[in-house]
Amino acid sequence: MAESTLEGLPTELKILILFRVQDGDTLKSLVLASPGYHQAYLAVRSELLGCLVKRQYSGFLDLAEALTAVRSQGVHFSLQMKNAILLLDNWRRRNEIRGLSQSSSNQLDEPNGLGEIIKLLHFHKMLCFFLEDFSINAPRPPWIQPIQWENECLPLQLLHSEKRRFLRAMCRFQILKNIFGDPVHCFGHESCDSCGRRKVWQLGETHELRDLKRAHGAWYIHEMAYQLFYGTIPPWEHEEMGSVFSYLITKTKAISKEVTDDLQQLSKSTPCEFFWDILPIEQRPPSGCEIESERDLVHFHQHFEGLAGLGPEFLYRVLHMDRLSRRNLVCINTRGFWPGPFIGLRIGLSWDHKFPFIDPADRYESQNFEQLWSTLSPLEQPTVGWKKAWLLPHNEEDILEDSMDFNRESETDWEWSYALWDERRLKEWEAPLLVEDS
Repeated sequence: MAESTLEGLPTELKILILFRVQDGDTLKSLVLASPGYHQAYLAVRSELLGCLVKRQYSGFLDLAEALTAVRSQGVHFSLQMKNAILLLDNWRRRNEIRGLSQSSSNQLDEPNGLGEIIKLLHFHKMLCFFLEDFSINAPRPPWIQPIQWENECLPLQLLHSEKRRFLRAMCRFQILKNIFGDPVHCFGHESCDSCGRRKVWQLGETHELRDLKRAHGAWYIHEMAYQLFYGTIPPWEHEEMGSVFSYLITKTKAISKEVTDDLQQLSKSTPCEFFWDILPIEQRPPSGCEIESERDLVHFHQHFEGLAGLGPEFLYRVLHMDRLSRRNLVCINTRGFWPGPFIGLRIGLSWDHKFPFIDPADRYESQNFEQLWSTLSPLEQPTVGWKKAWLLPHNEEDILEDSMDFNRESETDWEWSYALWDERRLKEWEAPLLVEDS
């Protein structure tokens, strides 16, 4: 039987075809379906996947931000403070470093080998999943009735600027989780060396943090962490992260309801008071988890924020597990003490400790800051919703710090992701932030 036209092409042409493929799923299907294309793929794998990464992230998300998310895995502030500081310093100075680079490429935008390339492809796939889910299941603004929201608004046709804000915030939330977040426990965390070494940085449990705490006071560590991360980005980008955090909480609520329903059903079908007595053994929650009996399920709602704070990658993994594995991983990562994600009210610092900003965010502290905003790209500017929520009446001579409403409660309006939406959408929804202003 004669070979098909595509299969019979010379290897050089097969390689050219592979480089024209636009997405990872199509590339995977072609390579797995054809021995000839599989051989061609192996010959140019690193270069091919590297080109695919750059194509996928172009116009999608700053590759340096994605690489920071990938490289920050395992670089926790409590255990690798110097490495964490170096990583965040390169992240905040990414535009400056690009400008100084004399070569056509630099480590900020170039994956370090095939391993990082593959991680970036997985990270892109995760972000695409959440972006699509957000368009279908975006949190409902409280003034829109549920029926209207479901029938007239969803699914949302996200604007380019809204997509970019969402993706940037999700990426940064993952960076925040990796460096400053609570640890994710594995199924065998009781005997796992890696899980055992992870510490809660807010408590100053390591030698290095204890020394800082003794020398400068308990809040110095919080101030230092704040300046390393939040101090380098303008306040509206904090609110973007809060907006995606609220969305992630809605995902944990759905997962937690499934877990609660399953365990309550198990409790009803057995005479056991504690879940560890459930038979058969394979249906029990894993040993070492703090969900021990049906009484613990009454307070499960207290874990929503903590579970969401474990980050997008944790939730993506959980959502793609079978039901029993999903239940067990959630149970093993539900804990009695949540320092919580380092965001919003959990930061625990007054505004006095949040100024001045750190380079490059310090440029926003100039007089006539709205004129400065008008010269920036739409992605660098605050949304109209943020301006209406935070800015007080001001003059051109005023700086941003003197023009913000610090009496506004933290986390207000996060529940409908207010900081992400374009002005046109807010007008379409008749958002009170705009109506009250008019």
